[in-house]
Formats: sequence, structure tokens, C-alpha cells
Amino acid sequence: MKVYDSRGRDVREAIESLLPGDWSFEGKRVLDFGCGAGRVLRHFLPEARTAEFWGCDIHAPSIQWLQKNLCPPLHAYRNADTPPLPHPDGSFDLIWALSVLTHITDSWSAWLVELHRVLADDGLLLVTFMGEGVSEYVTGEPWDEDRIGMNVVHCGESWDVGGPKVLHSPWWIRSHWGRAFDIVTLAPHGFSRDGPVGQGAALLRKKPVRVTPVDLERWDPQETREVEALRHNLVQLQRELASLRQSGSWRVTRPIRTWHVRWQALKAKLQN
Repeated sequence: MKVYDSRGRDVREAIESLLPGDWSFEGKRVLDFGCGAGRVLRHFLPEARTAEFWGCDIHAPSIQWLQKNLCPPLHAYRNADTPPLPHPDGSFDLIWALSVLTHITDSWSAWLVELHRVLADDGLLLVTFMGEGVSEYVTGEPWDEDRIGMNVVHCGESWDVGGPKVLHSPWWIRSHWGRAFDIVTLAPHGFSRDGPVGQGAALLRKKPVRVTPVDLERWDPQETREVEALRHNLVQLQRELASLRQSGSWRVTRPIRTWHVRWQALKAKLQN
């Protein structure tokens, strides 16, 4: 419990270090998207006296604990796997999504559009991502930004051992997420005090634009690394399949089906 509490406090400090120098929580509305049992939110209880803090997560037991123990002053609810969220347009001044888009493989664009919707004009979104700091640990290969865009690995892996994982490179974030948000800060690794090897963080500011999931997913014809990233992700997935077959895990239906769907989708993109 001491480690859990300490890490939550470290993450709070990391969030504050990335916010603009003149930021104040007073009078603000904040959403922790993917809050779990409030590991981070509980460290904002003093600020909750003058600001409104919300948390949402798909894990029912975590939300139930949070509602029973820390609400009020916090507000918490269980959200669905896919949008929408139960908030009007422009509800929040600040949203953070920590270790969330690092695992969302298919609905990432829909969720970014939804977070864009519920952000106030000029609102801030803080997102962590897996990149240079965790690449070798996750994939077993050295980091090479030119061959990583948004690469999905560990398809079909059980959530008990971390679930699927998504790698993002800075150029891909700027190209795709940058269609809905201005990039305020993009730190490739070192989020929180876990050390230089860890997730990266992007602080984004809402652009006054209307975007759709298709807008965010669309290839950038000027970015030659898009194709190379897709090709490399296919290689990664093929290597995973070989490993599953060697271990006998290929007989487990769901991982293979999930892997195959992802492989076919990447192959279709390359052919187009």
C-alpha cells in the first residue's frame, strides 16, 4: 500500500510538472480518464475543495471502491468500452489519460475525438504513451523511431498480464493526434519518478476544429514512415505468432483470432 500511495503521489508531481507555469486548479473541472481506484485522484483531495474532480474507468470493482470511499468530494463512474461519455460538450478544463491509450488498439481515434469533445475551448489533455523508454522491454528489439508509428503488439494478451500494448513514436503523435490538438509538450520518456526508462507524455491543447475518427486515422501522404511502420508492425505480429506456435499457445482461440484480425487490417492498409 505504501508503494501504491507513493507512486500515485509521484504521478501527481509529474502531472503538475507538465502543466503550464500559470496553471491553477481552483475553479477548474478535471477528468481522470482511466482512473482505476483513484491512485492519482486521491492525491488531489485538497484541491477538490475548490475544484471539481471526476474519474471514470471500465473496471467496475475499482469504481465501486472509489465511490464508496472517496466520493464525495470526488465524482466517479464506470464508462463503457467505447464512447460516448455522459458529459456535455466542453465540460472539462483538464483531462489526463495515464496508461490508457497505451492499450487501446482499435477505438483510440473514437476516444480521442470524444475527449476533444468534452474538453473546454483551449482545454488541456495529458496522455502517456509507450515509446523509446519501453520499446526494448515490450518488443525485445532496439528502438528505431523510423519504423514505429502506432504499432500494436501482444495482440490478444490477457488483461491479467497487461493486455495488448501500443507503441507510439513522436512523429506519429504529431502527425495524427496533432490534427485535433496543438502539441504543447512531447516528452519521449521519463514520465514520473520511475526513472528515465518509462512511458512518455504528451501535453495537448484542444484545437478549435471538428474532427472525426477517420480524420485522425487517415494516412499522411507526405510521411514516408507511415508505410515502413505498417510493414514493421506486420513483422512484429508475425514474430508473435511464431512464438505462440512454438509455445503451444496458438491453440488458444482468442489470441490467434485477435492477432489474425490485426494482421489482416495492416495488410489491407499496405495494399491500398
